[in-house]
Amino acid sequence: MKAPIKLKQRSYSGNPQKNSPALGATIAYMGVDGLLALLHGSQGCSTFIRLQLSRHFKEPIPLNSTALLEDTAIFGGWDHLKKGIAKGADKFKPQIIGVMSSGLTETFGDDMVSALAAMRQERTDLADLPVVLTRTADYVGSLQEGYQLATLSLLKTLTVEKVPKEGQTVALFPGAHFTPADVEELKEVLTLFGLKSLVLPDISTSLDGHAELEPAPVVQGGITLEEIKKIPGAVAAFSFGTSMAVVGQKLQEMHGIAHCNIPSLTGLEAVDNFYLKLSEISGKPIPTQLLRQRSRLLDTLADYHDALAEKRISIALESDLLLSLSGCLQEVGAHINIALTATPLQEAFIPENLPIAVGDLEHLEERAAGSHLIIANSNARQVAVPWKIPHLRAGLPVFDRAGIPQKVWIGYRGTQRFIFDVLNTMSSQ
Repeated sequence: MKAPIKLKQRSYSGNPQKNSPALGATIAYMGVDGLLALLHGSQGCSTFIRLQLSRHFKEPIPLNSTALLEDTAIFGGWDHLKKGIAKGADKFKPQIIGVMSSGLTETFGDDMVSALAAMRQERTDLADLPVVLTRTADYVGSLQEGYQLATLSLLKTLTVEKVPKEGQTVALFPGAHFTPADVEELKEVLTLFGLKSLVLPDISTSLDGHAELEPAPVVQGGITLEEIKKIPGAVAAFSFGTSMAVVGQKLQEMHGIAHCNIPSLTGLEAVDNFYLKLSEISGKPIPTQLLRQRSRLLDTLADYHDALAEKRISIALESDLLLSLSGCLQEVGAHINIALTATPLQEAFIPENLPIAVGDLEHLEERAAGSHLIIANSNARQVAVPWKIPHLRAGLPVFDRAGIPQKVWIGYRGTQRFIFDVLNTMSSQ
């Protein structure tokens, strides 16, 4: 296997592309109906997360905080968390409470498990309220890791009990790189195969941009608690993105459900492989509607392969989205100039011909010269504009383009849309 490229080492991050793991955990919690999200940290941390997500999704983000102050940095916030859970339950009557830690509380070492246990002893009326705890220190990982940890915590906490098997029911664990529209597309594909899906988390009905009369303090839309409890009855499970493989493996370990990880759902070969697996599980041939979409994608590849071949493209994204998009681009003959991930990737997941490295947007600036396209979040405009390189927005945050939550880049139809977006962006400058 080809060794990953090495970048100039720095003792600082000049223009980071990393996001807070608590931000990723918040996205995962936003996919659970009736959940009260509670950040165990300062109000400033929760305000930043709400700002980033509101700018990206153009939706109010119902995130609460234990509101730690200067004294708790010295004496700890254990009591704040205990009271915060109880107050949130009393005031908002949630179906579930999802707690995530922060760099402040993890540095101090607050024991969230004991705080929850003490609260249940004092408030016996809340003994049966489901509370999910996720440790998301700011100094470990990025958005993708926080999302993964929150999904894993939801699964481990809420799917303990055995339930009867439900024929044709499949558990799906979409990665943090899926948009609400991607998740909706995935659910529709399962329906075409005659399969019922249980999606954890499901942001397709909570962060999809639907109209609400007024903001709510708990999540509106997403998978319900009752549906989560049915996941152990699924006949099969799929996780999407290499980071989500551990979630599917945990379900297999807990309940013996066959699990398959799908590293990418963008690109002809990747989509073919997934649909063939769905055909095997359902016992049905690939639907005519999907075959028609495949035919259109093949025609697009034939029409535009000469416009994509040998084009030099620089990418800076979280690793799951980076691997998905770069694999599709290499499939059509494009050359990846540099592939920068926010956090390290296991060597086993690194394709042999992908020049991947961990770096920030300052590294991107050093290596982007001569590229025909940059694919990164909105902050990479600071690189693209001076170099006069076309910039396709992807990842999070994207705050200077409309319709990002409604964009589909998975499946045959989504792959075709991605190729069109690449072509149109390159020709725009």
